[in-house]
Formats: sequence, structure tokens, C-alpha cells
Amino acid sequence: MAQNLTNFDNALKDVYGPAIEEQLSLVNVLTDWIDENDSSDWTGRQVVYPIHVSRNQGVGAIGEGEMLPTAGNQGYAKVVIPEKYNYGRIELTAQVIKASQKDKGAFTRAMDAELKGIVKDLANDRERQFFGDGNGVLALVNAAQNLSATAGMTIDSPFGVSPTTDGARFLNPNMGIVVIGASTTTVSGTFTVSSVNADGTVVTTGGTQNITFPDNGRLVRYIQGDVTGATNNFGKEVTGLLGIIDDGTYKNTLHNINRTTYPVFKSTVITSVGALTLDVIQRAIDSSDQLGGGNFGANGVFFCHYSVRREYLKLLQADRRYTGGDLRTPDGGTKQAALKNGGEITYGDRPWKVAKHCPYGTLFGMLKGTVTRYIHVRGEWADEDGAVLRNVSNYDKWEAFYRIYDELHSDRPNEAFRLDGITATVSIAHIY
Repeated sequence: MAQNLTNFDNALKDVYGPAIEEQLSLVNVLTDWIDENDSSDWTGRQVVYPIHVSRNQGVGAIGEGEMLPTAGNQGYAKVVIPEKYNYGRIELTAQVIKASQKDKGAFTRAMDAELKGIVKDLANDRERQFFGDGNGVLALVNAAQNLSATAGMTIDSPFGVSPTTDGARFLNPNMGIVVIGASTTTVSGTFTVSSVNADGTVVTTGGTQNITFPDNGRLVRYIQGDVTGATNNFGKEVTGLLGIIDDGTYKNTLHNINRTTYPVFKSTVITSVGALTLDVIQRAIDSSDQLGGGNFGANGVFFCHYSVRREYLKLLQADRRYTGGDLRTPDGGTKQAALKNGGEITYGDRPWKVAKHCPYGTLFGMLKGTVTRYIHVRGEWADEDGAVLRNVSNYDKWEAFYRIYDELHSDRPNEAFRLDGITATVSIAHIY
């Protein structure tokens, strides 16, 4: 019988590539932009500063001999910015540390991979937070449903806002989820994500079984070591753009300033936009310039999801010209499409940036320097006892945790705007 691969298999070698190939996106556009343009270090418990919120209305035109205007006064309010705490934790057995210490035995050292990896993973989660409203809502329960051991839960509304498309957008396997009531802080139950389906459902394991989760129950990450689900992200995440660039829809009290009492702290928000037009963009810019007295034309920047950028590109297609040499080498794209990170286009020479975590159907506009990252702990491994690694009591295991203390804030939210409800076709690309 002729020798063949099946018979010779035990004598063949496996040839391994030179390195582990990264498959996860590490681009965090908004985080990088804020850190580059405006961040402020502080120490202490919180940042406090006063703002001017109303004028002295003791003015008026009167006739000869008439009563003078009633004296008024300038109005002030106090901003209070608390810090938010984000952590990442690793744990390794001594055996995996020892087995991966040399290149001959592993593609990478387990310790190095975990130390660097958790920092990147936390950065990815914080980029999502930077676009949220601080509540930590990942999605909503789509109609009341009972959860059994291996059921698929139907969810919608990433960030807990419209549109309902791609409900499982921010959920991934092994993530611990707590469901909180639609309008209360009551914990309905917990589960662990087993897998994510393209139809917007998640297959769940463990957790609270055989109970009915309410319609529009809010899905939030929780600490899986707390089986009750009480230790969770709800209301503890960094306040992102949905809360900062807002008119009170998602965050009526921003850092101690009630936007109903002091509407001057509201942003321009145009809802139910539908088809994107150049006119609605300019209306939003004009409103924010009038309310805040800013100069969007000189310092503005846009942020949106890729799907919204495509709608903007459609508006520009009719203005493109193909003449001369261009006709010999037609190109359906734009020059900017060749740039890194998906490219950057402009509106009135102002940068138009795209980010994978940005809410669907939404366009943010803000001035450079008006969204500040207040930083207490920029990012560090806890080492107060002189060592990053700590022994896990009673085990041959070692652990460490990474921490960031900070908060986002805008001292002039009225100089920013948000367009909601933009009609756009979302090409679902799940973020792992």
C-alpha cells in the first residue's frame, strides 16, 4: 500500500507562525481626541466651580417721572463633578506563568499578555462609555420574556435609546448581565452571555432562571462575584456624550446643574431628523453658535457612526466632478476613504470623525476644548504595598488590578448639538 498523509500523520510536524495575530479592533477615536485636545488633572474628592446662569433683569425703558426698574441680580449655580471609577482585574496560576516564561514554550508570556490585554479591554469599554449617558445601559429587553437555562433573550435599543437596531451590539460571550426595571432600580435577575446571534438575541447561561424579565428592562454589566447583581455598572459609568450633549432627555441633571431649572445648560437637540440634509446640520450649528456664543466654523468637530457618515457622503455625491485625467481612472470613492481608521471627511473644513461605538442614527457636534476629561488617576496598576502582583490567599495564583479615576464634563454644553433619529442603513459589524 502506498504511503499517504493519513498513515504518515504521526511523523509530520506542525509549523507555527511567528506571533499571535490581533483580531480585535483597538481604535478608540473619541478617547484619543479628548485626551489630545483637553484633559485636566486634579486631586481631591471632586471638582467644583460656579457658572453664570442668568442676567440682572433690573433694566427697562421708562418715561419722565416714572418708577425706576426693580433691582435684580446676576444668577449663579454650582457645578459639582464627581469622579467615576473603572477597574480591570487579572488572575493567573503560577503554572501558566512558569510555562510561558520562555519563547521556546509559548508565543507570548501569559503575564505580559494579560497585563497589556486588560488595559486595552478597559479602554475599549470606556470608549463605549464615552458615548453613553453614564447609566451603563447596554440594551433593552424586547417584550417581556421568561428566561430558561439555554434560552435566547431578544433584546434591542443599544444604549437604551432609539433606534432599536442591533440590540446585542455591546454584548459579548462571558459578560455578566443584570436586568434592571424599565423605570426603577429594582434588579429583575442576572445571566451570563453564552453567545450572540445575528438576529439581535443572546443565548444565556446561569443566573436567575424561570422568571419573567419586563419589557424594556435595562441590561447592564454586573460584577459576577456578586450573585445578587447588586454590584453593577448602573449609574456608575463615565458620563458620555449622550448625557453631556443633551437637553435633559437622557440626563436632566448634569453634574449638579438641573437643566429644567437652568435651561442655559442644555444643548441643541433636534429629534426625528429622518433623512439627513445639509440644512438640518447648518440649523444645529447656527443654534449652538447663538446659544453658546461659540465659533463652530473655527473650532467645531463632528462625531458619528459609519452609517451616518455614509448618509452625509450621499449628500455630496451630486457635487463631485469627473473631468480631464479623472475620466481615464474613474474612482467611486473619496480621497479621504484611503486614510487610516476609516478616513476623515469634513463639513466646512471642520473634521467629521467616525467611531464604532457611536449611537446609531446620531450626529454629535461640539467645539474643541469644551468636553474635558477630568483625571484623578490616569491609569495605573495598584501597587500601594510595593508590588503589582498579589498572591491569592490559599492558592498558587496571582492577581493584579488596574484602575482609572476620572469623569467627562463640558463647561459649555450649550455650544454643542446633537441630531437624533437620522435615517441610515446599519451594516451590522459586531464589536468584540
